[in-house]
Amino acid sequence: MNKKIVKFLFIVITIIYVIIGGLLFINIQVLEAPEIIIEIEVTEINSLEAVIHTEINIDNPNSFDVSVKNLELITTTPDGYEASHVNIEGGKIPSNEKKTLTKDVKIAFAGHSPEILTSKITGEVGMNILFIEKTIPLNMGMITSLEKVINDFAAPIITTTIDFVDVTTEEIKISTIIEVYNPNSFEMYIENITGDIVTDTGKKVGELNVIGETLLPKESKEITTTGWVLLDAFNAEKIMIDIYGVAGAKIAGFEKNITFNSETNLIVPDLEDIFFSKDKPVLLSIKANNKLTLKGLVTEINLEVNNTFNVGLALRDIICRLYVVDNGELNLLGENSIDEEIIIDTGQESLALCNITIPFSKILTINPSFEWLMVSVTARCTIKGLNPAVYVEIRGYTDIHIFK
Repeated sequence: MNKKIVKFLFIVITIIYVIIGGLLFINIQVLEAPEIIIEIEVTEINSLEAVIHTEINIDNPNSFDVSVKNLELITTTPDGYEASHVNIEGGKIPSNEKKTLTKDVKIAFAGHSPEILTSKITGEVGMNILFIEKTIPLNMGMITSLEKVINDFAAPIITTTIDFVDVTTEEIKISTIIEVYNPNSFEMYIENITGDIVTDTGKKVGELNVIGETLLPKESKEITTTGWVLLDAFNAEKIMIDIYGVAGAKIAGFEKNITFNSETNLIVPDLEDIFFSKDKPVLLSIKANNKLTLKGLVTEINLEVNNTFNVGLALRDIICRLYVVDNGELNLLGENSIDEEIIIDTGQESLALCNITIPFSKILTINPSFEWLMVSVTARCTIKGLNPAVYVEIRGYTDIHIFK
């Protein structure tokens, strides 16, 4: 009797296991691979490394729970360099539900080109019911482009301030402050810098002696340097400072170089502010000698110029005038001009002579009680060889009454 019961129970249990096994086999066979969406983006980048944020969204379409395990993320550069190899923690995903797995990966490219990154995710999706386990492999790839990040590497922003220091016979010594700003989120260096000073016609008329520099992200630095500008540069309508060189950066361990160019218009101050020192004025003096001749009153005007500068001076467009001062009013009696340009070399004196003849017919119209005779000499003073000039005038008075 007992043997029959045991035998019956064994048959029943066997049938139950066969049924369960068959059902499990059917369920396992219909195990669907989950829908996986991968998002990879660069969230931070600096000189040493880049931070890549990985987000894996898994949707379980099955009517039973599945588990995700043994997830690995391998990122390689175009030349096959393995920039990162990390494990991502998986977990159980209930039936018909979603789960998001995230991982922030720090990557250093060690000099390898990172424009295109290939990220490969491997792992397993499986289910366990009693003693039966069923798994399917995961093997997915994704391309991430860093070309925009690298191509957006911005050139330095440069502003230039020039101070004119000393004037010689051929050129002007200058002191320059170059402010350089790094607009990038990573360290930048600048090198092979050339600073040319050119005119609007492209002629080089000066040069800056610029050294290289390293700038931290978003940092601004001042570079103090010196240079020179030829005197004849000031004959040009426009003077420009052209600074160009190479800017380089390390982007997550990868070096990127670009050329840069900065052109600044040089605002030229007034000629007298550059060349004519207030401590050393141009020494001008006039001497007048009046005498009567058969032609009338002849006033001899001697203009003396003492050049105290270390550059040659030039006087042009010289006009001598003689006025009568009567009751505070000026009445022009006569004038004459000196056609040639007067050159006064450094540390030298020069003398210019000009005669003004006043005919008797005009002398008779003068009020005998006039107060003064005033001599005026006007000219344009400049550096020898330059076109721009400073307007100057010197006056002298005499109380000589020719009728007395």
